[in-house]
Amino acid sequence: MSNMEKIICLAELILTANKTVVFTGAGISTSSGYPDLEGMQKITQRDSKFHDDLLKLLTNRFAQKNPAEFYRLYRKTHFQPQNRPSLAHRVMTLMQKKKLLAGIITMNLDHLHTSANSKDVVEYWGSINDNYCVAAHHYFDMEFIASHSLPRCPLDGSLVLPIFVERNMTAIKKELERGQKMVNNADLLLLCGTKAAHGVPGHPRKMVIINKWPTSFDSQAELVIHADLDWVFKQLAIIFQYIEK
Repeated sequence: MSNMEKIICLAELILTANKTVVFTGAGISTSSGYPDLEGMQKITQRDSKFHDDLLKLLTNRFAQKNPAEFYRLYRKTHFQPQNRPSLAHRVMTLMQKKKLLAGIITMNLDHLHTSANSKDVVEYWGSINDNYCVAAHHYFDMEFIASHSLPRCPLDGSLVLPIFVERNMTAIKKELERGQKMVNNADLLLLCGTKAAHGVPGHPRKMVIINKWPTSFDSQAELVIHADLDWVFKQLAIIFQYIEK
């Protein structure tokens, strides 16, 4: 079966499902200018001043001990507020408006689903738009981070950090609970641009995988499409527009 034939099957699955939930990973944001995990690791490995693992960069201890170094590297990797949502992000928003998607779960930190005006977005680790001072937990958005080279709280002077760094990349309990509820209530799951998905493998409902490369749970899926996400969702948008006429 060709990829185009698979996309037609996917459209039929979405149209006949009661609740479709999307689970996204890094692959949806690479066309927006965000490198995937491997790309970010290459950035830090090539940096002449940083000689540790990328994951160490995202720890509370490293950031508080080396705030200037943390923000220098953070702006080279995860913090790219100027990047705009990809075509796939935007089509998902349109699908939500047409009641074709019940919700979105993402493992990404880039805030692009919300920037694309999607609703009911679950961000397991929070995002670059969730920042708090270490002293009193005052909140600051990504515009504040973008406008301060070394962000400090104007109320108490303490360092401001992204929530996922403050929490050492520990998932947010309420977001995990929201995501699990979405998964449990769905009868169709679309796994897009990810090789890992919390609470999804083994799910008894129908599952579709859209990813450039094979994943460890391809065999569990009703349908597998190995293709570029933007291209797949562009074809879906064309199909749904045609159906409406």
